[in-house]
Amino acid sequence: MKRLALIPLLLAATVAAASEPLPKVETATGSWNDLPRLESRGYSHLDSNAMQRIWEIAKERKCKIPGYVTGKLDMRLNFAVQYSPDGKLARVILPPLDCPEAEGIIAGAVIAMVRGGDFQRKGESPEGWYQGDLFFGFEAPA
Repeated sequence: MKRLALIPLLLAATVAAASEPLPKVETATGSWNDLPRLESRGYSHLDSNAMQRIWEIAKERKCKIPGYVTGKLDMRLNFAVQYSPDGKLARVILPPLDCPEAEGIIAGAVIAMVRGGDFQRKGESPEGWYQGDLFFGFEAPA
C-alpha cells in the first residue's frame, strides 16, 4: 500500500536552502532488499533538532514511533530513493508511520542527508532505485 506523505512545514524548512526542487515523498509497505544499497558515509547532515522532535513525538505518545521504549529511542528505518536520469534525487519512499509529522521530519532528514553526501550510490541501478538505512538513537537526559 502506498500513499503520498503529508509533508509538514518542517520538511520544507529543512530543505528550503537547497536550490533543487523537493523530491516526491511517499510511504509504502514492502521490502526494498533487492535494490542496490546506498553507502553510508556518516551523519554529518542529520539535524539533531529534528531527531529530538521525533523523540518528543514518541515520548508524548502522539504517534507510535518504532524503537521507542520509555525514555529511549533506538530507531532503524529502511528507505528507498530514486534518482532521475540526470542524477538528482527524484523520490523518497519511507515505511508508513501513520504520523504525518514524524514522516515529514524523517523525509526531510533523508533528503538533507542524501543531498549532503551522507549517502552515496553504490553499484548501478538501471531505474535509479536504491535502498538505505537510517539509524538514530536518543535517550532522555538523566
